[in-house]
Amino acid sequence: MGKKLVLVILLVLATSFFVWSKARAIDEKEACQLFESFQSEWMKKLTQHGIYGPEKVSFEEVKGQKKVVARYSELGEVKEARVKKTDSKSCPFVGILSYEEKICESEGTNRNDAAKGPFACGTRTVTEVFRFANGKWVY
Repeated sequence: MGKKLVLVILLVLATSFFVWSKARAIDEKEACQLFESFQSEWMKKLTQHGIYGPEKVSFEEVKGQKKVVARYSELGEVKEARVKKTDSKSCPFVGILSYEEKICESEGTNRNDAAKGPFACGTRTVTEVFRFANGKWVY
């Protein structure tokens, strides 16, 4: 009977520690540090698996005109990454990530001509908002 009681107490303590570690409050400084790592990984994922780069060119036929637009995007620099505290217990922080996206376009009478270029490029700012839930940043 004594061994079972010790085993039950150890099980209760281990479970309590696990629940406490998952539910512990994370301060803003720690959330900022975690967001820094998260945003770096997020940008890496976008670069590797996203729709970016000249090899991901898309084509759009302009209706009513004999014109095709070739278009591709490239990721630019991160412009801002910040964390804001919220009043929600389930989502105590949100992370705001702003980065540049370069959009390049070329026109031609058909796909081959449009793909040859030259491409004119412009930039826009993309802003994404992420939530912090259950101890981690979520997309």
